Amino acid sequence: MKINFASPTGAQKLVDFEDERLVRIFYEKRMGQEVPIDTLGDEYKGYVVRITGGNDKQGFPMKQGVLVPGRVRLLLSDGHSCYRARRTGERKRKSVHGAIVGNDIQVLSVVIVKQGEQELPGLTDAIVPKRLGPKRATKIARFFNLDKKDDVRAFVVRREVTGKNGKTYTKAPKIQRLVTPQRLQRKRHLRSLKKRRTEAQKEAKAEYDAAVAKHAAERKAASAAHRAHKKAVKA
Repeated sequence: MKINFASPTGAQKLVDFEDERLVRIFYEKRMGQEVPIDTLGDEYKGYVVRITGGNDKQGFPMKQGVLVPGRVRLLLSDGHSCYRARRTGERKRKSVHGAIVGNDIQVLSVVIVKQGEQELPGLTDAIVPKRLGPKRATKIARFFNLDKKDDVRAFVVRREVTGKNGKTYTKAPKIQRLVTPQRLQRKRHLRSLKKRRTEAQKEAKAEYDAAVAKHAAERKAASAAHRAHKKAVKA
């Protein structure tokens, strides 16, 4: 079985374990479970990993929530994992592997949640810089520990790009959920529109209630006059 280790530092490493007895610690474990891997070797002593997925020997992926150790065929639609809908409303029956690890798994993906005593070369000792920075305004502020007075636009992460003509320029993402004076003005305008609509509805309801009451009073007076006229005719 091959195990793909992922480190919080951003590095990944694929290790092939030919001895099946070493990887038996993963058998009957489910996706999301944390497993100590001391038995894989002395260099893994103290390490704890979490199972994130994998593929069987035919390449079918493991799907979270399918509590079987083998392969099943499920009717999948847009939004499900292990499936990408090509058309709106499309559904398709696809073969997926269950979330329980068995001996038919070829590659198992794990992420390190606790580091052991020794460094793993090429995995825990290497730091891979992030290619892209945060895009949302609140996440940029949290990333740089900014105050509300600081301008988030000055701290957006830019990256250098070399064009086809050889010129180098920088690119930055469009900041999402950025609170600007224009946005605040638009919110005030929408709030005032809503308030005006509410007041207009109240006035319209008051006019309608007054008209209904007037109509009811007129009908009551007409009915009373009609009854009085009939009574006078009988007398």
